[in-house]
Amino acid sequence: MRISLVNSIMVVSLSWLTLATASCSSPAQDVSTDNEILVAVGDSCLSMEEVLLRIPRGLAPEDSAAMFNRIVDEWVRELVLVDFAKKNIPDMERIERMVEAYRNNLIVTSYLQSMSESNQSEVGESRIKQFYEANKANMVLEEPIVKGAFLKVSQSDQSLDKLRDWMAEFSESSIDRIEEAGLRHASNYKYFKDSWQSWGDVASQIPYRFFDADAFVRSTKNFETADGGSIYLLHISDYIPSGSEMPYEYARIKIKEILSSADFAKRREQLISDIYKREMEEGVLKPGLYNPIEHSIQTQVRQ
Repeated sequence: MRISLVNSIMVVSLSWLTLATASCSSPAQDVSTDNEILVAVGDSCLSMEEVLLRIPRGLAPEDSAAMFNRIVDEWVRELVLVDFAKKNIPDMERIERMVEAYRNNLIVTSYLQSMSESNQSEVGESRIKQFYEANKANMVLEEPIVKGAFLKVSQSDQSLDKLRDWMAEFSESSIDRIEEAGLRHASNYKYFKDSWQSWGDVASQIPYRFFDADAFVRSTKNFETADGGSIYLLHISDYIPSGSEMPYEYARIKIKEILSSADFAKRREQLISDIYKREMEEGVLKPGLYNPIEHSIQTQVRQ
């Protein structure tokens, strides 16, 4: 048996812990030892109350004791190792500077992001189309894209044969039948006849190794495989091979993300410039040989 500080505490307080855990559901009982200090590391202390608040109600006494042990042991271990490391790292000041720089950057970034998002404007369709026309020659598919449907059902489903026929037919009426009858037992169904999907997104839902994506989508309309008691049915109604120019309806989502990101960067720089001006007016920011406003303007021009 491992003997540790926490084990020693547990030997003394196990029976008390059982009572204290049970008393969580009885507000009338008063446990006077809640604020007793279990252990201290330097100036930091861990109280009985802090540990008990982290233990869920309703656990068996042995589970409560195990969790108690783990919580205290992890607290002691972290504090002791941090304290020991602080005393033995030669350049602790550098780490403190890194922590402070990270903290400051996190604060500033969170503020700028919240302010920029609050002023965010929707990217217009005409702007997206203009970007597409200017750049479509360079917007090439890295993998095939497909249209169709995907269905996962239990291997014992009584409607499986009908679902196979409906998926293979893939007409409007058969799709209605799939959605009316088959989906009651389907664990996964995705209809994408009207929208392009990347082959990788579709293939990732099917437990089968597809070696050559382009060869597969070119030669396959209906595919079926079984795994773990489930049947996976796939119908491909249309495809565009890799290396082809992206169709607009597929590219527009990516273009919108690109333009939104560019707009965010511009709003961020404008916000920084406005803050600089206000801080200069209030006398907080005092330029010398370096003028941060001019630098901010130059950054916006380059973007």
